[in-house]
Order: sequence, then structure tokens, then C-alpha cells
Amino acid sequence: MDKHTASFSDAWWEDFLHESRQLSNPVVFKGALDDGRVAAFRQAVLELLATRAALRERPYGLRVYAAGRLLNRDELERFYDCPPLPGESLEAWGGRAFPGMPYGIILNAGEKFHHQLSREIALLLAPLFQKIGLPRDGVQFSIFIGDYDKTPLGVHQDLRGENVIHFHVGPGAKTMYLWEPERYRQLTEEEGLAKRDFAALKPYARTFHFEAGDLFFMPEGTFHIGEQSELSIGITVWQYTHTNQAMAKNLHAFLLKQLDGEADDAIVHDPSPPDDARALDAILAKRRLPEEYRGRDYDQLLRLAYLDWRHCLASNAGYRSPPFPREDKASLAPDDRVQAETPYRMLTRDTTPGRMAVYVRGNKLEMNRHPGLIAMLDRLNQGQACAVAELLGLLDPRWPAKVGLHLLGELLHWRGIRQLDAPTG
Repeated sequence: MDKHTASFSDAWWEDFLHESRQLSNPVVFKGALDDGRVAAFRQAVLELLATRAALRERPYGLRVYAAGRLLNRDELERFYDCPPLPGESLEAWGGRAFPGMPYGIILNAGEKFHHQLSREIALLLAPLFQKIGLPRDGVQFSIFIGDYDKTPLGVHQDLRGENVIHFHVGPGAKTMYLWEPERYRQLTEEEGLAKRDFAALKPYARTFHFEAGDLFFMPEGTFHIGEQSELSIGITVWQYTHTNQAMAKNLHAFLLKQLDGEADDAIVHDPSPPDDARALDAILAKRRLPEEYRGRDYDQLLRLAYLDWRHCLASNAGYRSPPFPREDKASLAPDDRVQAETPYRMLTRDTTPGRMAVYVRGNKLEMNRHPGLIAMLDRLNQGQACAVAELLGLLDPRWPAKVGLHLLGELLHWRGIRQLDAPTG
């Protein structure tokens, strides 16, 4: 790659696609991140880790290893009680949380926990996705932290269709060992090497060494393991283009989320004959089925779910996981100014007559369709600062201001826009 090409520019991503042979070849790009980004990303990971610790037992994927052993639930409680402090360095926090022992942390769905880091990475990746399209199953990033010897997972292969862009922010270096699937099977099935015997497999691996500021790309399907002797952080951005079967399972799970109802403790016997389905009525009555889903057959339901899925991804720069909404219910006034959170976009789709869906950062809001609402969203999507009064002026003049202020408040709550000249939440 031409060293004079600005990192993550359109030309840089063209070179990336060339060097990676259209996402099929592993490669290291030296010095992709400048020192400022390395420092900012490293600090963001510590802030992200503190946020994740405060959530404690939440189902977002967190594994913590100390001295080569996966921590149990009780030990994780003590880990949650020892988050990085504001301004604390990685070295200082690690020495406090894991005194005298090597450790490793694997944190999934990292895009949920730090809005600025997620935004910065989305901006870096935007030119790539303009060229190749958003990954059909979305984007997620996992973070690897620690000074463990080798990846605790051992030599392994990720799910089909998962490739990774690894932003390495150090301070220590890392080495990745890769085996092509056919070569790995030959070594383990024909030549008798144990599947997870790294020492035996190591001489046959392709080796990729990278340091703080470097970017490493690994295509889908490879068997791999990472090795390091120093403390480091890696932000791994996964592009998911799973098999059709996996996509179908994801769509079914996504569809079920649309049908969630209020939880109840009812345990009900059904004494009716097997050909009587009326007992299902009480269950269906509690489901929050979108209006456009009602009366549809299986094929139509999956098609609608796919449209919703794709719009959710596109509104969230490809991220699978929406951000946490703002905890405060901030109110806006006509003299406030707001701006869309780029590179995210608020998208609309007509659903039933007179109704539309608005997609904000991976969330779906349903409302009546009005040209003024669409004009407001189009104005925001231009990415420029807007006076709230100007946006209200795009709506039906017969509406009271509180209607437009409520909608803008929802966009703010779901992090589709931000209020300028105001503290961030």
C-alpha cells in the first residue's frame, strides 16, 4: 500500500480490497492508526469496560480469564467491583484488578457501550461499506484485552461468513497464526496432529505480526490463534455474512422479538380436545404484533422481517446492536439546535395505508405518515446543525409544537440526533 495514501480514505480502502484480494486474503496494514487515534481508542476501551462492569450480569457476552482460568460468577462479581477509574491507565488498572497474574478479557457487542468509539469506527468503515455494501448479517465488534500468552479459546475457527478487521491499539504487539481450512484438516485428520495442539501445529501456520497502530485483516473460514507476551488491546470488527441457513435462524429470532408481550406467571392447563385451539387466544392477545404483520402467511412474514432487519442495520451504520437509549428524558425547546449522529441515518418505510416505520439507530418506531415528518427527517439526514424551530416549521402548521417536539425527543432518546451546546448523555 502506498505509504502516502491517507488511512481509511476512499483510495486507502481500494488498496485494502486489492491487498486482501476482495476480503479473501489475510494481511497486515502497518501504521493505519495514528498515535492520536491509538491513544483515544485505548482510553475509550477502558471507559467502555467501566460501563460494562456497571451493568454486571447482563447478556452481552463477557469472558474474563485470570492465570489461564475462566472466572466463575462469584469471581466476576469481584471483577465488576473493580472497574477502571477515570483517567487510570491500562497498566495501573490491570495491576489493581489482577495483581501479579496474567489475564485476558473478551468482550462482545462492544458497539453498545461507548458511543464515541462506535461512531469513530463507523466513520472509518463507511467508505468500505459504500463499496461492498453492508454485511447482510450486520457488524459487531469484540474487544480483546490482557497479557495472556495465547488466545484462551485455543486454535479455533469462527462461524462461516465471519471476517474480521482488527484495530490494534497496544501497547504490546501481537502475533496471529493462521491455517487454511483444507491445510488444517489435512494436518489434523490425515497427518494425525491433535486439533488444539498449538505447539505441533505452529510450524505449519502462516504468521502475521502487528503492533500498536497496525490493522490486521483476517478472512472468514481460517483456523487461528493469537499469541502475545505483553499487555495489549485489540478492537476486532466482525463483518457477518452468514450462510442462508444461519440467516433464516436469525430472521426467526428477529421476528419473535417483534411478537414479545408482557411477561406473566400464568401456568395454564388446557382441558379442551386436541382439535380445539381456542386456548391460544389468550396468548395471542398479549403479543404486540405490528399491524403490517397481521394476517400474513409465513413467506410474507419473513419478507417483512427481512425488510425490517435491513432497515435497522442501515440506520445503525451496519451495527447489529442498537445503542442503549439515553437514560434521561431530555426535552427540547424551539431555540435549541440539534444535529444527526453521523454516519447514522434515520430511514422510513411505508407499512400500512397512512402509516410508516421510522428506523433510528437500529430501533423501529411506528407512526402516522405525514410529508412534514419525512421532510424533517430528510433535513436532519443532511448532517448539518438544525434549529429546532426550523424543523418544526416543516410540519403541518395546524399541529401544536408539542407534537414535533415529542418526535424530536424520541430521536434524541434513541440517539439518532444530539443536542448541540448541551452536555452529552
